[in-house]
Amino acid sequence: MPVLRSAAALVVAAASAALLAGGCSSPPALGESGVGVLTDVLTDPTATAVVRVAPVAGSGVEGRVTFAQFGSVVVVRAQLFGLTPGRAYGLHVHERGDCRSADGTAAGGHFNPAGAPHGRPGRGAHHAGDLPNLHAEGEGAVNYAYETSAISITGGPTSVIGRSIIVSRDADDHRTQPDGNSGPPLACGFIRLS
Repeated sequence: MPVLRSAAALVVAAASAALLAGGCSSPPALGESGVGVLTDVLTDPTATAVVRVAPVAGSGVEGRVTFAQFGSVVVVRAQLFGLTPGRAYGLHVHERGDCRSADGTAAGGHFNPAGAPHGRPGRGAHHAGDLPNLHAEGEGAVNYAYETSAISITGGPTSVIGRSIIVSRDADDHRTQPDGNSGPPLACGFIRLS
């Protein structure tokens, strides 16, 4: 058992050093807007889904979103390009996996299997498909990670497989019903197991 603890301590120390070297002052907080170091480093996911996110209505926004299941927790990661630097954008899982309409509305509303009001993820009632806002960096790119237990990719009523993920034009205000006043879709992708 001491050998296992020593190995885990070394992995955590190495992960912390890598985060500090990469410009992060501290590891991201679990369930806030980041991914817990132990989940990300010490375990393999039980299932994954990779989503190609394509522009809606010629927006130029595209990239990739991945979902990885670790027990009851899903890690959502997004790498997106073509956004306006310095702005925030909404990110939501929608009820239907249909990105074919020119305006993105065929995807339906936010995924909400519990019938909850729209809200801020991790802070009270919210749709299962409500995710924290994206923040575009200097060149209009986004590197995003978030942990949630509100959704699943391994089955059950909270499964997002067969649904879509949408990047919205505006930041989600986490108050306005039913969509946080996040505006029309800029990009959409169909969620399927990989």
